[in-house]
Amino acid sequence: GDIVGQPMLAHKAVHEAHVAAEVIAGELQGKPELATAAFNARVIPSVAYTDPEVAWVGLTEDQAKAQGIKVKKGLFPWTASGRAIANGRDEGFTKLLFDDSPEAHGHGKILGGGIVGTHAGDMIGEIALAIEMGADAVDIGKTIHPHPTLGESIGMAAEVAHGSCTDLPPTKR
Repeated sequence: GDIVGQPMLAHKAVHEAHVAAEVIAGELQGKPELATAAFNARVIPSVAYTDPEVAWVGLTEDQAKAQGIKVKKGLFPWTASGRAIANGRDEGFTKLLFDDSPEAHGHGKILGGGIVGTHAGDMIGEIALAIEMGADAVDIGKTIHPHPTLGESIGMAAEVAHGSCTDLPPTKR
């Protein structure tokens, strides 16, 4: 858990403990194949409990650039979110980053994402799951999100990246 280093987050420590327990249990039974839990530091979500909240997971644009990864960005402003408007809290956005390298052939997997807005910390887990599962923009955009919710902004950001978002005016090409 926390004794193995940064980031010092309770949810990271709990997950590491589960992985360690599974490995130990499998080895004690002489069946290491029973240890199916895994730890991927790339999918540790972080949350700043500010107002508005800020949450992020995976690579940032700067990190991707430093690694030489071409990125396609999908950004959905909460000023276009019915739920954010109804809540009187539309000062946020949801941003997703996808691999846009030629090898991805337009279907690059999600690399990271960030959310700024109320309840961002409650929503970041979906982006962590998408990274863990290797989802692309189409996968996320076709996921049915309840309407009106803040969470649907994740699907909308994926649609922006894919070029299929109908909730925003078309971008100039």
